[in-house]
Amino acid sequence: MTQQMTSDGQLLCIIPAKGNSQRFPRKNLARFQGRPLVAQAIVVAQASRMFSTVCVSSEDDEILSVAKEYGADVALRRTEDLVSADVQVVDVCRSVVEYFVDQGQEFFAFAVLLPTSPLRIANDLQRAYQIMMETNARSCMSLVECEHPPQRAVCLQEGHVAPFFEGDNFKQTQKLEKLYRHDGTVIFSRIDTFLQDPYFYGENVVPYFVERERGVDVDNPLDLAWAEFLCDSGSLNVQLK
Repeated sequence: MTQQMTSDGQLLCIIPAKGNSQRFPRKNLARFQGRPLVAQAIVVAQASRMFSTVCVSSEDDEILSVAKEYGADVALRRTEDLVSADVQVVDVCRSVVEYFVDQGQEFFAFAVLLPTSPLRIANDLQRAYQIMMETNARSCMSLVECEHPPQRAVCLQEGHVAPFFEGDNFKQTQKLEKLYRHDGTVIFSRIDTFLQDPYFYGENVVPYFVERERGVDVDNPLDLAWAEFLCDSGSLNVQLK
């Protein structure tokens, strides 16, 4: 069991790791720096020394076995309604939180760590939690600035190239509003407000900004190779756990 850092109440870490990834089969078991991605998430959660319970949620036997091997406190098999490809992370989190409520275990807040963000460090989790508490927010979400302005996206209309967004979005890049994406590093959320209204976006959700070079979100083998390159080349200014 990992050591709790906060005095506000016990903290839960949820690592959602399905086995049936469609674009990158067995993605959550792909190896990064010698470990399966799901194991990397467990190791960083443990290194933060924040959580009384680290829980991996999966429908996959091999992923649940890896979770146990790397010391997750709970390797929780998903119910049938959470196995389909259409299931969202928020649905998994609600199910996990309700499972612990039914078990009589009380937590003040929980963190979500996606295994596909291998460049997170323990300090990301500590800082995101601190920001949530200091701002009295219901949630704190890690964000990375978009590499290219989404406002300049184009689409095909009857085979012809057309702007996807209306309005004056093809002005100079520096004049466009900065837009961000959630990179999967962490979302912290208070349990009480989440159970009342399960969502991660919107009112009283504050940002934690991650450097662009660490905001790698593994969606295909090339993303994983890029993360490995960043580590091996010494391009990162942090020590990964």
